[in-house]
Amino acid sequence: MDVKRSDITVMGRTARVLSTGDDARGDPVLLIHGVGGWAENWREIMEPIALSGRRAIAVDLPGFGESDAPGDVSHFGPKDAFYPQWVVSLMDALNVDRAHIVGNSMGGAVAYMAAVTAPQRFPSLTLVASGGLGRDIAFFLRLATLPGMVALARLVGDRGQGRQVLRSCFFDATRIPETLSEEADRYGFASFPEFVRALRSGVTFGGVRAPLLAHWVDLASRYESPVLVVWGREDAVLPIHHLSGAKDVFPQAELRVIERCGHLPMIERTDEYLAIQLPFLDRAEQAVARREGRVVAPLTSNG
Repeated sequence: MDVKRSDITVMGRTARVLSTGDDARGDPVLLIHGVGGWAENWREIMEPIALSGRRAIAVDLPGFGESDAPGDVSHFGPKDAFYPQWVVSLMDALNVDRAHIVGNSMGGAVAYMAAVTAPQRFPSLTLVASGGLGRDIAFFLRLATLPGMVALARLVGDRGQGRQVLRSCFFDATRIPETLSEEADRYGFASFPEFVRALRSGVTFGGVRAPLLAHWVDLASRYESPVLVVWGREDAVLPIHHLSGAKDVFPQAELRVIERCGHLPMIERTDEYLAIQLPFLDRAEQAVARREGRVVAPLTSNG
């Protein structure tokens, strides 16, 4: 199944979008990568989503991959938060009225913010080792927020550092696809300035900014549709104990753990991840249909 690339204008800047399954019957699935990531982080699950009867849409966040940087914005707000505005504007540009939204790591925080900002646009929310559920994060992420890190990277950094960061996201390094390593060389170092800007918007050396976290937790009750939270047991970037607090934020959440897995379950343990994700999408669509007085059949056999 072919993956189509589109370059579209969102809030005045170009964004790169990958999609497949354009003739799908179910609601699209919008896939949001984490800080320093790129759209292909979702490569392994895009075709299975499309084969389940849904359009899969993966995007480079502004300043990552091949999307234009956003400039001077307040990424996470709380006032005039850029990311949820951008996600909704992206959907408008794609003529997508509503979509399941899935986010990994920082992309989980982006998905979370979009869902609570425009809950009618998102029939389900999936958080994969997500930001926004706790304050403590990996040391290398906190270190990147210190003054002078961009200048230091320009002096002593090299493209190979992207592979080092990628390695930290896996429990079993033998499961890192070579294509992903090559993309880390291409996109990782180039996106470091935006990596730092986005982190500083939400993180200090002490961890996630407490008032910012509290603001978005206070808004979580706006979102009443189904929520799935998935974590790798051996995640070294965002610790698994964040999972235990997810129901305090979203009481309706389903919580799932994938064993022998790091920070990128959709890549490291693709089959296990899909066995959780696809039936959840079925259940979410059926829940929305019941709320709207409709009846829909599940798109996947194990739904």
